[in-house]
Amino acid sequence: MGELLERYNPIITSKILAQHQRNHTIIIGFQHLSERIIEHCIENKKNFAIIEDNLELVEDLLNSSYPVVVGDPTDSVNLNNANVKRAKEVFICIDDARIAIICTEKIRLVNRECPIYVRAFGNHVQEFLRQKPFNAYSFSTSKWAMEVVHEWTNDKKGDAVVIGRDYLTHRIAHHISLQSERQVYLFDDENDGIEFEENSQLHIINEFTRYLSDLIPHVNFKNVSQVFICWTQESDFDESLYLTSKINLRFPHIEIFVRIYDEELVDLVGIYNARTFSSSSHAFKMLQKEVTSESSISPK
Repeated sequence: MGELLERYNPIITSKILAQHQRNHTIIIGFQHLSERIIEHCIENKKNFAIIEDNLELVEDLLNSSYPVVVGDPTDSVNLNNANVKRAKEVFICIDDARIAIICTEKIRLVNRECPIYVRAFGNHVQEFLRQKPFNAYSFSTSKWAMEVVHEWTNDKKGDAVVIGRDYLTHRIAHHISLQSERQVYLFDDENDGIEFEENSQLHIINEFTRYLSDLIPHVNFKNVSQVFICWTQESDFDESLYLTSKINLRFPHIEIFVRIYDEELVDLVGIYNARTFSSSSHAFKMLQKEVTSESSISPK
């Protein structure tokens, strides 16, 4: 019967596998940080289960017969299917603060002991999750990533171009705009504003920038000293590489920083004298420092 289920309905098979996990790690939400946690569990033969409502994101895991619950993580049925009651730890890696809070609350109702690690952007959300009865460890991957960005941007002169759509992109743009005599041009085609207080040195352009010609009407590149390309989707990497090559060719004096998720791409980007950084890789290493010694991702 198990072989028949696996052949005709891997979703059911993976859910059954998740239900039978014990003393395991639960990952809620499938993103780049989640991927690194899962890869570590697989490589080190640690029990885990993941809850994700987007079937396409976990299709490879389903086809490989790993424990996956496809569905809304705020639904108690899906939490039970992942056997939250018997979990030794939970990582909540989603962008929506409301969903993170609801998940944390429901997990605590059935498991008062397991550590819960919650990715959250706002300081007020982080403080709320740290309080009783949640007692969660809350962190911001974009804050951790900014440590290396500070090294690259402090004491620099000249304007900056920042391209992207997420919290880290906005943090970088806001941080540079607070520096003396630096104009920052933020290209974000999804968000009208940012989560931080805006100022006269920060210019937000709501346009998608596939080509260098999309940037030039808004920016005088003779005054630009740094460009940060921070797209989060792997499908955007072609645009990242194209822009990097064109900027390097036309304006070799500019420092270029490209966000990547696949370490194999480092050498490819390096051809154009650009530096690469991975927020999820850095976040995973920082998270390893914070987990308990019994954690599945604890660096043994």
